[in-house]
Amino acid sequence: MHSSRIKGISCLIDTDIAIDFLRRRDYARKLLENWADEGLLAISTITHFEIYQGMKTGEEQATNAFLDGLLSVAVDIPVARQAGRILGDLRSKGMTAGIADSIIAATALQLSAPLLTNNVEHYPFPDLTVVRGLKI
Repeated sequence: MHSSRIKGISCLIDTDIAIDFLRRRDYARKLLENWADEGLLAISTITHFEIYQGMKTGEEQATNAFLDGLLSVAVDIPVARQAGRILGDLRSKGMTAGIADSIIAATALQLSAPLLTNNVEHYPFPDLTVVRGLKI
């Protein structure tokens, strides 16, 4: 049995999927409903930051309601250290990734949960399970 199942977390949702859900994209609603049937949906607190930086006037109430319904995982010391390690490993191989994406990836790794995203190319980390959200 996958360890994320034991913890009750089905997946970590990346920012792009969360934004598509908030924009009422049908594929995102269906996708999150399907994953919610498998367990808790989690999100990194970094995703809160990324969503808030692009939030428009009048969207805060719906955004808060959505985010508050998810398990938010804070950036703690183990996540920060793992993010630093995996980003450093990539850079030593001449590859790059964003700091926020590295933190989100490390969060998924700490949870032993897959990362649900359409931005698969943002997550070239070898030990990370990435599941493409597939815009249906």
